[in-house]
Amino acid sequence: MNMTENNVNVCTVNRYLAPLLPRAILVIFAVVLLPRMLLFFYLGGELPVPPRDQPLYIRMADRIASGEGFSFSADQGLAKNLLISLNDHKPLWTASDDYVFGLTPVETPTAVMEPGYPVLLGIFFRLFGGVSGSVFSLNLLFALAGAFAVRKLVMDVWGAESGLMAGIMWALYPPYVYYSAYAMTETAHFSLLAISAMLIFSTGRGKRKGFLAGVSTGVFFLIRATALFLVPLQLAYLAWRRRWKALLYYSAGFLVAVSPWVVRNWISMGEPILMPTKGALNLLTRNDPDILAIEGIIVPDYITVNNLDLLEYPSVDSIPGELARSRALGKAGRIYVFSNPGLMTWLAWNRATDFLAPGGSTLGVRGKVAGLVIYPLMLFGAIGLWRNRSHPEAVFLFALFVLYLLVHVLAHGGVRYRLPVDAVFLIGVALGTCCGRGKR
Repeated sequence: MNMTENNVNVCTVNRYLAPLLPRAILVIFAVVLLPRMLLFFYLGGELPVPPRDQPLYIRMADRIASGEGFSFSADQGLAKNLLISLNDHKPLWTASDDYVFGLTPVETPTAVMEPGYPVLLGIFFRLFGGVSGSVFSLNLLFALAGAFAVRKLVMDVWGAESGLMAGIMWALYPPYVYYSAYAMTETAHFSLLAISAMLIFSTGRGKRKGFLAGVSTGVFFLIRATALFLVPLQLAYLAWRRRWKALLYYSAGFLVAVSPWVVRNWISMGEPILMPTKGALNLLTRNDPDILAIEGIIVPDYITVNNLDLLEYPSVDSIPGELARSRALGKAGRIYVFSNPGLMTWLAWNRATDFLAPGGSTLGVRGKVAGLVIYPLMLFGAIGLWRNRSHPEAVFLFALFVLYLLVHVLAHGGVRYRLPVDAVFLIGVALGTCCGRGKR
């Protein structure tokens, strides 16, 4: 088959999509709503299991809805320690019931986790009650926003047909549908990644001044601190497009979005904290071989682990208070990580292969089978991006995948789900199957 025949066949996809373009908004609504509502009814209106971190977000949201603020209750501290005792874990946290994670005192303001999702979920609990429908409704809004963002970012660069194809694929992608049932930040993460990319592309093309792009990344950060690593990449993209004024507007937007959180911490906790304090805990514990074993990650015997004494959790009496404990854990974690290059190299490779697998332990067997779709998507998506490598947007998307892979393999302890940047390959597939005009 020659190139002309190939182009005619590929453009057939455009002809099938063209009749849907006048009703593209309704199409996106339908492909987002239908599978998620079917999942809701399939689960009988319940949240999926295993629960993972859902109780943490639900309880925090309930306290916010009840006017207790961003803090943990005394019951949560007791329940956390009882759970650890029942599971016969090593003393991961302190034995004190007055602390959650052995890090933050109960009944006091905390900065242990990102505030965005618990606050939004708390608002929905306040409006609709503490029911699973509130979780589905919030996640459904994020899913709609993500699908429309993917459609627009592709449409603005490669044309309406490619945009519609990308939006449909994003909306129907099995892991994105599955996680929309969880009371966790995954759906918000997938969606805000697309929204921030869409806005930064618009800014880079001179259609916006950059303020909204900065705000979107700031809001993203308040839901997942991982977004902080996006800032240098987004600034580099704007510099590449020579949008110098947009750099200032972007920075202002980001600061405006995160400033309420920083000011709140300054007033409530005495310091202008930006990063969640639990990051220090994760750095230490999620590289601990004994704790990794709970996640199913078994460190081989031939790997030498140095400075095991740093893994000993400090007592509350020796280091009281959340901020002091976070600093102590962070210091111990950094020393431990840098003193174990062999362990960290092995973990990085292990995490990379697991993150590129069909799915983590949260998905279960059926979820992993559905996740097998990632392999053809990665192949055809990479081809689609490569063919569009002359576009800065395609280069940005590929760099986004590399960045996320590096961040997760270096910093994440357990593999429960796929990388949140599968949308990169979904977009690549849409570009490869549609004849986008490729605006400059």
